[in-house]
Amino acid sequence: MGAAGRSTVATKEETVMAVSNLVIETIIRRRSIRRYLAQPVPEELLEQILTAGLYAPSGGNHQYVRLFVMKDPGRLERLNRELCTAFRQRELDPSNYQNKSAVRARAADCHFLFHAPVLISAVSPREHGNSMADSANALANMQLAAASLGLGACWINQPHWMTGCPAVRAIFEEMGMTAGEDIFGSIIVGYPDQTIPAPPPRKEGRIVREPEN
Repeated sequence: MGAAGRSTVATKEETVMAVSNLVIETIIRRRSIRRYLAQPVPEELLEQILTAGLYAPSGGNHQYVRLFVMKDPGRLERLNRELCTAFRQRELDPSNYQNKSAVRARAADCHFLFHAPVLISAVSPREHGNSMADSANALANMQLAAASLGLGACWINQPHWMTGCPAVRAIFEEMGMTAGEDIFGSIIVGYPDQTIPAPPPRKEGRIVREPEN
């Protein structure tokens, strides 16, 4: 018992709150950041983010996902240029989720990477049935790690959508991506050049519980 006659064993509510302060609050306050300072990410912070990605769950613990890290401004600009070129060649189709990217690509100031100083892409074997799930786990871990370190991050779809584009693949192949691998997702990372907004309310009715007996 404590000094006030109270048990020193944490109640369930206290335990949840303690975890919330460390993990759940980071999950709730994380926002997708699309404006970045022209400031490099310190290597020690980047290593912590990448470590969080490596420790993400993977199907069968195969750990097939490889994390491709781009920081060179010239390579990042080249990748953005090739992505914009590829999407400009797409016909506009409002019924297609990727149509927003095709529209954005037609703007003179198109920048799918939002001028972030770091891009991390999850690359995994094309024929492995769990590559998308494994990649998503790794990228989600890294987004949360970035938020916990005072950095911003944002999921970027375009490299994955253009994983079959020769000009885009060439950039990743120069870094070691093989013919049997694809890009399954990417995030950008950097210091936010914006106020972090409060999370919008969650939509109701998305939790479905089994009927009570």
